[in-house]
Amino acid sequence: MKNNLLIGMGYFLRGFTMLNTPGLRRYVWLPVLVNLVLLTLGVYWVFNLVTGMEWLQDGSWAWLAWILVPVALLLSTLVSGYFFTAILLLLASPFYGMLAGRIEQMHGIHVEEESLRSLILRTLGRELVKMKYYLPWYIILLVIPWLMPLLIPVMPFVWFAFGSWVMSLQYSDYTLDNHQLNFRDTKAAVASTRWTALGFGATVSLVMAIPVLNCLVPPAAVIGATLWQLERQYPQARLS
Repeated sequence: MKNNLLIGMGYFLRGFTMLNTPGLRRYVWLPVLVNLVLLTLGVYWVFNLVTGMEWLQDGSWAWLAWILVPVALLLSTLVSGYFFTAILLLLASPFYGMLAGRIEQMHGIHVEEESLRSLILRTLGRELVKMKYYLPWYIILLVIPWLMPLLIPVMPFVWFAFGSWVMSLQYSDYTLDNHQLNFRDTKAAVASTRWTALGFGATVSLVMAIPVLNCLVPPAAVIGATLWQLERQYPQARLS
């Protein structure tokens, strides 16, 4: 299987083109709707918090509201997009497991039947396993600038690279977990096409920073990563 940045980007874009595919819609649009509701509530809360500040009501400072409120709304949209997407991934993990399974079935891949209760427990448990892996690394990346200030200029690039790796792991894991691969095997599978993983994860990270559009990122990334992992396992296949 070819392994480069553009191929990884292409898988994510293919995921976007399949969002409204018949048979997938039920697993796509409900989580998207929940994400939009969470994002709207977050922006509304920050807007009320900022506009409700007493010192902004003071005539001598009222002019600042014209600057502070738009900036606060922009920042809250970006930050809440990441924050609420993280919450959504936990809550919607059963949907994304089913979405990956449905794509596999559409392409003739057998997926073991399981009860809804078993699916929910399995996918939620897997999300906790992934968090156990991610969080220590995030803490290390937060501490490094304090311990080695000279590295501060390169840290944004380190964060972006690690975030891209995390995105590739996160979205590839739904299909691999469906086939009972443990998380260590998931990391090995994703690392086997490292440049594709970087291209995929970097594209996800960049689009995730676009307000509102970021609500469509999780299901598109699940679809794209599922196609990627299926074609990695079946090199002669070209799935659409």
